[in-house]
Order: sequence, then C-alpha cells, then structure tokens
Amino acid sequence: MDDSINNLIIYPNIETAAAAVCRKWCQQQGYTDSFYLHGSWWTFPPQGVMPVKIHHVIDLAQTKAERVLIKYYSIALSVALLPDGCIAPHNHPEV
Repeated sequence: MDDSINNLIIYPNIETAAAAVCRKWCQQQGYTDSFYLHGSWWTFPPQGVMPVKIHHVIDLAQTKAERVLIKYYSIALSVALLPDGCIAPHNHPEV
C-alpha cells in the first residue's frame, strides 16, 4: 500500500473525507471555520470577516492532494482529494 495513505483513518464516505482534508488545509494555512454551502467549501481567511471559496484561494500549482481511504462495503477505496473537495487528477502531486 502507498506510504502516503494514512492507514489509521478510513473514512465512512467521501463527504467526511473531503471535510477532513479541507479542515486540515485550512488549519495549516491559518483559515478558520470552514463550511460547505451550495456545492462549495468556504472558509474565513486570517483576520477576515467575510468567507471565501476555498477553490478561489488555493494555488493548484503549489497545493498537493491528500490521499485518503474511504470504506466502500467491505473494501477501502483510495482517493486523492484537493482541499476544496475535488478529486485530484491522476498526475497531481500528493502529500
């Protein structure tokens, strides 16, 4: 199995995995109070009072995807997610 996968966490669904990846990225970048609304992840920037779409503030060239495991019946699927909840392209660099 790939060393970049956190073997200790198997998420019950892709929504939970996307929320975890989003919150981890926000914490690392200093953003707070992330939430999902109308199909997009939003967050408050450092010292900010108006939320921004995460998709608009991430630098895709510099942001690495995070590989997660998602339980699907009796197997675990491996998926690389970006902080905005999107599935990363197959050639995108990973954490």
